[in-house]
This record gives sequence, C-alpha cells and structure tokens, in this order.
Amino acid sequence: MADFPIACQTITWGPSQKEHFTEVFAEVAAAGFTGVEIGFRHIRETAPADLKKMLDHHGLVLAASHVGGNLFDAAQAESERGLLDEVLEYLSAMGTKILMYSGLRYESDTQLAEGIAGLNRAAAECREQGVSLLYHNHAFEFADDGKVIRALIKDGELGFCPDVGWVMKGGWGIGDFLDSICGRVGVMHFKDFATSGPGCDTVPLGKGVAPLKEAAEWIKKNTSGLWVIAEQDNTDILPAEAAAVNGAFLKEVLA
Repeated sequence: MADFPIACQTITWGPSQKEHFTEVFAEVAAAGFTGVEIGFRHIRETAPADLKKMLDHHGLVLAASHVGGNLFDAAQAESERGLLDEVLEYLSAMGTKILMYSGLRYESDTQLAEGIAGLNRAAAECREQGVSLLYHNHAFEFADDGKVIRALIKDGELGFCPDVGWVMKGGWGIGDFLDSICGRVGVMHFKDFATSGPGCDTVPLGKGVAPLKEAAEWIKKNTSGLWVIAEQDNTDILPAEAAAVNGAFLKEVLA
C-alpha cells in the first residue's frame, strides 16, 4: 500500500460529469483511488448530503474542490465574498479541508499585488473555517522569470498545490521549485504531458515526459500523509481506462 492517499480529479470525465456522478465515482473507486477532487462548479447544484451519499457508497471522500478565475478580485468583492462563503459552507458540510485556486491574471504590477492581497485575505478566511487555500499553478506563472510564482512565494500566505506537469511546461525544474515551497505544499497534482512544449496534451501518468518519478521521490523524502491527486485534462481512451492507469502509476511510485 502507498504511504500517501491518492485522489482523482474528475476533470477527465468532462463538463457533463455531474449528470452521471454515480458512474464516475464507481470508475474512480475501481481504479483504486480513495478520494476525488471536483471543481466547485460541478458540485454546486448537488446537495452535500446527496454527494456524500454517492461517495460513501463507493468508499470515497471529497478530498478537495477547486475554484478559479477572478473569484477573489477586489473589484467584485461583494459577489465574490458571497461565493467564497458558499464554497466554505459546502466544504464544511462535506468535511473537506482543501480548496484549490488557480488563474491569477493581471495586466500590471499593481493588479498583481492587489490580486495576491485578495488571495491572502481569502486564505485567512479559509483558515478560520479550517480549510487550506492552495494555489494550483499552470505554466504562465513561470513566465517572465517566474514573476507570478516568485511573488506568491514572497508575498503570498497561501499554501501550494504544485502541478508537476505544468511546472515542467513552465520551464522550471521540479526539484528546485518544490524546494522553494517546502513546508507550504498541501497537495500535489500529478499530470503528464506528451511533450514539454506549449499546449494541454495530457496523457495517462507515466506515458509522457513530466518528471513524475522525481516528484514522487521528493514527496516521500519531504512530506507525509499528503494527498496526491491524478489530474488528466484530456484523454484519447475512456476516462475509466485512463483512471486505472493513473491509479496504478501512483501506487507504484509512492509505495
């Protein structure tokens, strides 16, 4: 058995996943996962009691959820605060302690600073509710000598959900990046890509070029009890088949 719990991001089942959660969860469980991460937009209209019943039936838990875009933009504070409160209420009902955020966009240094300040406030509110707000990176944060990621490390109060594949696409070494946020890693996304160039050419874990085994060794050396989450955005095979490959790979490299 692996020393780390493993979860599956249900993005692999596409935008209609909420219409057949029962089948999705059955396939996730069959692949050997014990948890799921689901974007909040997919679960928002499903009552927590109903979602929990479906997950319990398959021996799964909601390990984490995800929000993105301009959720914490200070210019839309009132509506967004309401949404954050809604997310936290939902997670509390599910017993879920992890919330991922991605998509910090900016057009000026001032906007970047304001965005990080807004995320810091959101992180503080999450902590008050017993939830860890973690920044999930894509590749763009590593552009311009890592301007966004360096600012988040220096000025941010968030934890991190490093995405191994996107770190590679951003041109940074996974070991160096993980060392720079050691102690702030709350969850890790394992994503594999067919190439290191631009584009979201995801493939099952171990079938591409992302430094996944290096990341696994870092996890085993520097953390304990961390949720490790397989995230495959696109698949040329059935989602259930991709999940099976991804679950087997994580069990092997984390054992």
